[in-house]
Amino acid sequence: MKISLIQPGRNNLKYLKWSYDSIRKNQGNHEVEICVADDFSNDGTWDWCLDRMEKDNNFKAIRNEGPTRLGHTILYDDLVKIASNEICMIYHADMYLCPGALDSIEKRMKEKTIVSLTRIEPPLHPPGPEKILKDFGIEPEEFDEKELLSF
Repeated sequence: MKISLIQPGRNNLKYLKWSYDSIRKNQGNHEVEICVADDFSNDGTWDWCLDRMEKDNNFKAIRNEGPTRLGHTILYDDLVKIASNEICMIYHADMYLCPGALDSIEKRMKEKTIVSLTRIEPPLHPPGPEKILKDFGIEPEEFDEKELLSF
């Protein structure tokens, strides 16, 4: 499957690096394009994006030069325009792609269908039917991958 993961963000470089690594580690046999929109960050995000674009042919990035933030909604639209693949998935920088996730998406894909993965997140926000609350670490440096995968 060819898929573009679109990630808008602002000043979340450590999460962006973490999510990037999880995607590349767990994408399996899928051709994954990562499209990032830097919303006027000042934490080195744009420099990192420039470096990724030099080293990874399946990485694209655009930048809002500011001084005003555009926000996720506008940047999702902009990212879909630069995505190369017919299938696009919203993917936040603080998300970790588990092994087999893209296989699961591909199995459930059919025309005019929206497919969503189950969210597992620490109990920072109220519970809801769309997610599982379980703490595997709040910050990337605290993340317990082994515990998540055994869960």
